[in-house]
Amino acid sequence: MAAASISKDEIVDRLFAVFQEQGFDGASLSDVSRATGLGKSSLYHHFPDGKLQMAQAVLERATAVIDSEIAGVAKSALPLKVRIRKIVALLNQIYSGGRTQCVLGRIATSSVRSDTLDGLRVAFDLWIGAIASLAEESGMPARRAGTFAEDWVARLQGALIMQAATGDTGAFERALDALIELGEKDTG
Repeated sequence: MAAASISKDEIVDRLFAVFQEQGFDGASLSDVSRATGLGKSSLYHHFPDGKLQMAQAVLERATAVIDSEIAGVAKSALPLKVRIRKIVALLNQIYSGGRTQCVLGRIATSSVRSDTLDGLRVAFDLWIGAIASLAEESGMPARRAGTFAEDWVARLQGALIMQAATGDTGAFERALDALIELGEKDTG
């Protein structure tokens, strides 16, 4: 694809893939250039602050997905069991059955500045809040639901790291099963 015909959305999609696969620190400008089809000067035209601004665009995209696909589904009028299964299916797709790293985790463990970390906090808070609302709706007291959600997101992140180290997706599958169990508790 010619660089002139690539949209900003497609650039961010390609950056997302690069940072998800290689991490913020591991991705060089040459890697980013190759993935986007843009020369370094074109990249700086779109992202004058360089890789940090690219990471912020990726975080904004990840937060938008969490907001629409996880929090949005969690707040919908669908039955609890259906909402949970939709979220599990999405996570299974995004993480390729546990074989793909989380871009949030990859950026969180990088050398980014604190203003980018604020974007990470927003994304994780949104994700944790969505899971907490599902847990509370399943019958958990609010405080326990919040703890469950934090622990569950941490469990999922840890499962992705373990898979990267061992190749085993079992912990990821069990993390998704733990979320599905919330819907099984639903009596409605």
